[in-house]
Amino acid sequence: MDHSLPGLILTGASGFVGRNFIKAAAGRFRLFCVARRSMEEAGVLPEANLRWIQVDIAEADKMENLLQRVQGHGGVDYVVNLAGYYDFTNQEHPEYTRTNIHGVKNMLELAKKLGVKRFIFASSQAACPFGPVINEEAPPDAAIPYARSKRAGEELVREYAPWVPGAIVRIAAVFSDWCEYPPLYTLLNNWCSGKFLESRIIAGQGKSAIPYIHVQDLVQFFLRVIEKSNQMERLCTFNAGPDGTVSHLELFRIASQFSANDHLKPWRINRWLLAPMILARRLLSRLQGKAPFEQLWMLKYVDQQLIADSSRTRRELGWKPTPRKSITRRLVFLIENMKRNPELWRQWNEAMLRKESDRPHLALHGLLCDAMDAARDSVVEAINSRLLARDEVVEAMTARPLDEEQAEGHSSCIRALRAMNRDVADSFVRLLYQLIVTVMRTRNRPMMQQYGHTIAFLPMTAGFCGGLASRSLFIIGEFLVQRFRGRAKFRQVTPRADEYIAMAIHMAIDRIEDQVEMATLQSPSLQDELRKMAPPTDNLRLEQVISQLEDLCSEAVSGKSWTSPLVKG
Repeated sequence: MDHSLPGLILTGASGFVGRNFIKAAAGRFRLFCVARRSMEEAGVLPEANLRWIQVDIAEADKMENLLQRVQGHGGVDYVVNLAGYYDFTNQEHPEYTRTNIHGVKNMLELAKKLGVKRFIFASSQAACPFGPVINEEAPPDAAIPYARSKRAGEELVREYAPWVPGAIVRIAAVFSDWCEYPPLYTLLNNWCSGKFLESRIIAGQGKSAIPYIHVQDLVQFFLRVIEKSNQMERLCTFNAGPDGTVSHLELFRIASQFSANDHLKPWRINRWLLAPMILARRLLSRLQGKAPFEQLWMLKYVDQQLIADSSRTRRELGWKPTPRKSITRRLVFLIENMKRNPELWRQWNEAMLRKESDRPHLALHGLLCDAMDAARDSVVEAINSRLLARDEVVEAMTARPLDEEQAEGHSSCIRALRAMNRDVADSFVRLLYQLIVTVMRTRNRPMMQQYGHTIAFLPMTAGFCGGLASRSLFIIGEFLVQRFRGRAKFRQVTPRADEYIAMAIHMAIDRIEDQVEMATLQSPSLQDELRKMAPPTDNLRLEQVISQLEDLCSEAVSGKSWTSPLVKG
């Protein structure tokens, strides 16, 4: 990492705002991106100054490791806390306390130990009650569970202000050119549906209104807060959004004009008629196996308005929203994307509707990686002993009867391992095991494919059969599945450990066999030529690859981006 750049921890890095922040901040900071999802799942590309740390900030016992990793890479100057849970059920949920309160406290404790210059906390304008104009001094005392959790988060930032300078950022409703804001997504789907009834319905008089901010403007807002941090008071509160508000009626008129090329007259539905309509839609959605968005509690906000006054924020930061990115200007872009790319529109927005409160793979990931790391030497020794014993042991290791072709293939594999120098054989098995551990640690299965490409040819260049790597991986995988399947702590986790291991190994095997097949098609004599090469007398080449994998595994805990030197070679 470039230590001349300021360091920044970003929580919620795999979320909607987090991903956009990374795009804008890459190259300006040393980024330590904290997320529950993997880098691959989030669609974030590797960067030289980016470290991806997959951890749940609500787990206080994981913070010490995070602290050490950040300190090991030069520390940080700022924390941008975007991590937060919300849903649209308006029901109490454990994640409001775990992530939005305990998680914030854990990050503040971490920031205190790191001595950061500014802790930037993402709050929400929705934490303030509808009705009066909300400015930076407005109390965040709305009654909904999400608002209560954000109020508690703000109070924690104030509590830690003597040690950690804080900036509370109350954010308007965030949208992109693909929408990605569930209430607006639902409205546009109805108004642009072309259906006679749904395309005209407006709740109440259409006065329901909130402020909106484009995600690109919001990212620039955070960057401005960081830029102005040294000039700010030790604790400050900002409104991230425009002045005023935008009503459903305004949005409807723009949507109907652009979608239907006509000024449709809205059908204003009284609140007392909306309740049975919501109940009917919820019933229909459940019959279709869908989770309905509309909730009865939403009726309370019909014709209610959240009006913002962000004048103090503009004065202090010298910032204002970009006029061309206002919701009334960008709405035509949203509708155009919806019409031109309906499937992509649906996928992106449905993902925003399905908020996951837990990450089952994350729990399994930590348990399995720790177990495999701790057991490496004993497991590798046991696998070596069995592989180099006798042919019959293969069926015992795989725990299944093998057909004639499979038995011969595995027997050939074992004979090839026996023919190796013992140090070389040990290193080869350790290499395959380390590959599995590294993929589990990084949660990056494409890396398994890339290293599988290289490992496919290592045995052949060493004078052994082309199927050695894939068959050895299969046997090792079966052994690991047996070893970990019976452990109580893995039986309580979904997905199962054996499924998790098997998926990664099968991907590597397929990649290995694909590479061998492609090489053979391109050069039919390649395998014969490789087999004629003399077996190695030492394990230096294999140990080099193992060392590279161990380095990757070590850096993966801190989220270091990587580029395989093997693939380049």
